[in-house]
Amino acid sequence: MRDPFLYLAALIILVFATPGIAQSEQTSRQQADRIIVGTNLITLNVIVTDSKGRYVSGLERDKFEIYDDKVKQEIAHFSANNSPVSLGIVCEIHDSTPDWARAMLSAIKSFTTTLSNRDDYFFVAFSKYGSVNTGFIPSWEQLNDHFTFVKPGGPSSFYDAVYLATQRLQNTPNLKKALLVISDGRDENSQHSYKQLRNRLRTFDAQIYAIGIADPTDDQFAGYDRWVFEDITRQTGRRSFLLNSEASLGRAVLSELSRASGGVTYFPQSESEPELTAICTQISVELRQQYTLGFYSRQPAGDKWHRLKVQVPKPAKGSSLTLSYREGYQIAGNKGL
Repeated sequence: MRDPFLYLAALIILVFATPGIAQSEQTSRQQADRIIVGTNLITLNVIVTDSKGRYVSGLERDKFEIYDDKVKQEIAHFSANNSPVSLGIVCEIHDSTPDWARAMLSAIKSFTTTLSNRDDYFFVAFSKYGSVNTGFIPSWEQLNDHFTFVKPGGPSSFYDAVYLATQRLQNTPNLKKALLVISDGRDENSQHSYKQLRNRLRTFDAQIYAIGIADPTDDQFAGYDRWVFEDITRQTGRRSFLLNSEASLGRAVLSELSRASGGVTYFPQSESEPELTAICTQISVELRQQYTLGFYSRQPAGDKWHRLKVQVPKPAKGSSLTLSYREGYQIAGNKGL
């Protein structure tokens, strides 16, 4: 039988141990450019790499060109590299995989220690029982006690949990925003559809970094090297090939959300703490290499999808640059959001 006093102590820690968030938010409001409140500021994070995949830093504002539906825009905001970031972390918890959950939470905790005092983050854990929202990274024991003894309510499925995180992330102070999503990408009973989630993400710039997980109870390839194939018609890179159609659909959802936002999806082979920590470290490095650009759109709110294009001058002869950023945007209206 569990000690009720230990359980009470775990809940107290879970609810109140939120270090330094207020100070972080106050500091991160100091942006390089003054933002005009009440206007349609469209921002996008841009990763620039050379032909060898190395990050390109040191580019100035005048090196970038932004086109909104092929119309060149004036860059109203520019920040480079180590600008403050607001980060939402969404983690799916399966009670059948406690060892994996411990490894993932440990990797995330290490990842958050790399954030500066100008950054801010929040954490959302969800399971079939509901969700937990904190400003710190709890332990597996804390989460397990909460899901076991408390009826937490809140989102209990993938789309709803990510939708909740987007609402909170959109209201954070930093222009640079990102979501780290750890899930199998499968959804069973969300109130929001994939289309509603996608439309929500289209209304503001947040790059999505996803780590795909496998449930060993219904994924025959979990814990083993997975077959992969490359879709040469779409240039999407190597993808997991699974006989389980639901598992494949979940991975496709994760890949599409990250691709459209300019982020990356990782499918770890071993799902061990060293590999998960390495993935989180890679994400941390990339967040520090981004350029954040902004322009003021004159378009009205509605369902119209506006395609974005960003260009930089070609470098020396014989080399090339690759830019990763979100594909477009729509200005938030009431329909479907």
